[in-house]
Amino acid sequence: MNYFSMSVMSSMEEQLGKGYQQMIIGLIVFIAGAIWGGMQATEGMVAEDVYWPAVMMLSGAMVALLGTTFGTDHEDDRSNDLGDAINELTDRINRLVGSSSKEDQEE
Repeated sequence: MNYFSMSVMSSMEEQLGKGYQQMIIGLIVFIAGAIWGGMQATEGMVAEDVYWPAVMMLSGAMVALLGTTFGTDHEDDRSNDLGDAINELTDRINRLVGSSSKEDQEE
């Protein structure tokens, strides 16, 4: 590899995160499935003709989305919002239960 390709790869990793290669592969698989489905969609087409291209497109999309969950380590990365919300709610419930049990003990 030359310097140019190394800097492009490094730049992509910086912009897209650690899963950038997986996202690119997923997009390539998705586009290949779309092209295959477009070639299969002729005038006498039935639903079975585009079944495997559709599966290929969905697989590519899922691989690309999975690549985004590796995170970018930037503050606008939202791949961990659900876990953060669950942890925050758990802490609030624990504090609420802890404060109500202290009040019960005082009475």
